[in-house]
Amino acid sequence: MKQGTELPIHHRTKKRTEFGPAVRWFGCLLLRLIGWRLVGQHPGVNKCVVACAPHTSNWDFPLTFAAAMALGIPGVFMMKDSMFWWPLSPLLRWMGCIPINRRSPVGIVDQMVQVVQESEKIYVVVTPEGTRKGVDFWKLGFYRIANGADVPILFGIMNYREKWIGVADLYHTTGDLESDWREISDKFQGYVGVTPKYRDVDVASLGLVARERSEKA
Repeated sequence: MKQGTELPIHHRTKKRTEFGPAVRWFGCLLLRLIGWRLVGQHPGVNKCVVACAPHTSNWDFPLTFAAAMALGIPGVFMMKDSMFWWPLSPLLRWMGCIPINRRSPVGIVDQMVQVVQESEKIYVVVTPEGTRKGVDFWKLGFYRIANGADVPILFGIMNYREKWIGVADLYHTTGDLESDWREISDKFQGYVGVTPKYRDVDVASLGLVARERSEKA
């Protein structure tokens, strides 16, 4: 590697474009064996950001991966880099996980926007809460990636009490955060009883993305 160059955060991650019938069957079987029900269907688009909520347990990832297999959605998963230790790291990368350094988030959204734009087919799975702990505000990364790459948001939903998991609607952002967020909030409230909020400070950085897109156009 030349001096001064850096490898992208996803350079060793397996980025699949599809799951075959056998994998989809296996995903459905896994969910049935543990007593979970699959809801929704493949979104029918080549690219989207899958915003998954609520995020409350370590079981979220294996359940989401099983649902992704069953639905035929081979997502890439953004996961905190502290999880990438040997021998777990090679397995996580094979499953499509991208290590994210939360302590230095600068540039992550831009990198993911570039990954999406350069990919013929990709589904980026994001947990807007950013942590399993209870939070007052959601991170805007999933919105900024979708808005910056001009791809829709797919609502990823799950319910531990009733044991169902899957996806709901597609939502196309407009760049008007206030308007978009009302609709996003209403959707998640209707599906899983979650009413997301965001920090006002994030609006400024979102505006930079919108302005850059308009200038390039």
